[in-house]
Amino acid sequence: MKLDAPGLVVANVRLDPVIEAHREILAASGAIEAMWNWMPLMDTGTSFNAYFDQTLQDAREGRMVPFAITRTTDGAFAGVVSYMNIARLHRRLRIGYRWQPPQMRGGLVSAATSLALMQRAKDCRFQRIEFLVNVANKEAIAAVERFGAAREGTLRHYMRTANGLWADVAAFSLIGPEIDRTIASLRQHVEALEAAEA
Repeated sequence: MKLDAPGLVVANVRLDPVIEAHREILAASGAIEAMWNWMPLMDTGTSFNAYFDQTLQDAREGRMVPFAITRTTDGAFAGVVSYMNIARLHRRLRIGYRWQPPQMRGGLVSAATSLALMQRAKDCRFQRIEFLVNVANKEAIAAVERFGAAREGTLRHYMRTANGLWADVAAFSLIGPEIDRTIASLRQHVEALEAAEA
């Protein structure tokens, strides 16, 4: 199985590889206003189109697998997320560049997205899943900690963000059996949320 294989669906969420058609959808979503606080500065510029162009190029060249998230119950755009820093030889990857509309965070859409990503990585035989989170993003850090990911330290002055500020990032990971436990926990959580919405 490939990371970008079609059919990545869990509960009410479908993840599709990002294509040109998603440019306008993402531009209208509200993500742009949020991205300057967490996206790294790029040498090609800091416009939305520069970031989108770079994402498509990284996908074509195998450095990233970006997904557009759709809520299947009503077809609503539910955000973006990526596999990145993919090292197939060493069976490790990073999950990042995640953004979801505020009203979809913390519920079924968010949990199903996480489960889909973790399960696909495991199915593709990855042994390490990494997260690098800006230390100022307390919400994202709390979410990663809920996964049971181990905090490996803080990388100081690791990157400049699109708004020009320097960011320290916290490094987290899940390995081997930890991935299995996280998948099992997420599956239970998703099933409980589905039952509550039924």
